[in-house]
Amino acid sequence: MKLVLVAIHIEAGPRAVPLGPAMLASALRRGLGAAVETKVLDLFLGQSAEACADRILASDPDAVGFSMYVWNRALALEIATLLKRSRPQLALFAGGPEATADLPGVLGDPSLDFVLPGEGEELIVEALGRLLQGASPAELAAWARPQPVKDLGTLPSPFLDGTLNPADYSGALWELSRGCPFTCDFCFEARGTAGTRRIPMERVEAELELFAKAGLREVFVLDPTFNYHREGAKRVLRLIAERAPEIHFFFEIRSEFLDSEMAELFAAIHCTLQIGLQSAHDDVLRLISRSFNARDFEQKLLLLHRAGVPYGFDLIYGLPGDSLPGFRASLDFAMSLVPNHLDVFRLAVLPGTRLAETAPGLGLQHQSQVPYQVIASPSFPAKDLDQAARLALGCDVLYNQGRAVPWFGLVLEALDMAPSDLFERFADFLDGQDGEDLTAIQRDFILAVFDEQGDSLMGTLAADLITYFGTGAELLDAPEAPARRVSFHHDPVELVAQLQAGGCSLEELVFSVPVQDCDCLLSLRDGEVSLAIVP
Repeated sequence: MKLVLVAIHIEAGPRAVPLGPAMLASALRRGLGAAVETKVLDLFLGQSAEACADRILASDPDAVGFSMYVWNRALALEIATLLKRSRPQLALFAGGPEATADLPGVLGDPSLDFVLPGEGEELIVEALGRLLQGASPAELAAWARPQPVKDLGTLPSPFLDGTLNPADYSGALWELSRGCPFTCDFCFEARGTAGTRRIPMERVEAELELFAKAGLREVFVLDPTFNYHREGAKRVLRLIAERAPEIHFFFEIRSEFLDSEMAELFAAIHCTLQIGLQSAHDDVLRLISRSFNARDFEQKLLLLHRAGVPYGFDLIYGLPGDSLPGFRASLDFAMSLVPNHLDVFRLAVLPGTRLAETAPGLGLQHQSQVPYQVIASPSFPAKDLDQAARLALGCDVLYNQGRAVPWFGLVLEALDMAPSDLFERFADFLDGQDGEDLTAIQRDFILAVFDEQGDSLMGTLAADLITYFGTGAELLDAPEAPARRVSFHHDPVELVAQLQAGGCSLEELVFSVPVQDCDCLLSLRDGEVSLAIVP
């Protein structure tokens, strides 16, 4: 039997690694051997369904399986429709989070023959074994039920058995555990699993050494709460520092389980942490089976801040019991903790979650199809959700995409504005922009805001800060790029010297940095941004 397992990624990049399908391929290799010839195929959302179907059919498969998520469901089903039309005898099936959470809906699509819900390694071996023995796809559709893997140590590693070659990718997805100790109502992670289970440490060590040998730049750790088991997390961090000190790791953590030792261990490696804040209101979070202690959160984040560990937050707008003013307060609270980035999402009422069951009682109106987003609630009407979306856009473009961390606090303090107010104004400003130079757009926006406050001198200094940090970030992204010629309104050499000395406010810089219109060449020297004034 020839089998194609399809991974449809959002976009090309370090995260576009087909770990799920490769795990299935490894299990099939060990369980059924040469009886099933498996190919893992990478596809992308930007490709047409026709092009994807042609690539699949080029392998002349007998069966095709799709790894289905919220973001790729529509394309996967469109591809499946084309495949079924071209080759009616093909056995087509789906698995993954979306197929598991909405089993009746996915199975009801006429292009699919059956669904393998839940964790698929053991299930796919048995399912294809039955197909080889003559079972019909319809029989498999009636038979297949979730079968959680109780012992992750029984599963082969697709990295160690050669199914996935890390050297073929710029990054890796690294599974350290399955299941979640928490039961947040909006999340499907803890439902239908056999508790929290961890990958054996021997495999963790072997895979880590392989990543280091392959020269990977980034590794994304698949563990919904990496630091829940404190001692285990610390052991992994020490191992990373010893075996893979050059790789940048991305972790999802909870603030509750941080301590000073763990903060120092994070600081000893290259890493970025993502922390699910969701809301800064305990009464809102309790409606989705979470809780929040602002004082404890701030104290734990201070450990990371002092250690110099980059961290970001997730925020959700549209939560039951929340409102536009409440969301703005959460946004301002999050920004007060100086995150490296802030990811803001509209609430999605995902199939299979407890929130999907309680939504009617909570008055949540939401889309019945992908992406399942909330439309309105008693405390968050549709017009307010639209305004929250504009705040999210302003935050993402100005702060995240614009990499505003080095200058944002200085500018915000000088303007005496709440972050949410500045993001809102920037979203309005974006409506009139059609250029692609984000640094220039940020600079023009900040100049306009200071001009409105009657302080154009401070505005030109803020614009110089944005020019310096924005151009520097562009150069660091493209080390081989030539030097950039940019204009300053104040002495750039003195400005950079004052910044490096630390402790300056924008008001202090206005008095200490001379006005001097000049051009500079910004370039990279030994990995650092350097500048030289030019005639």
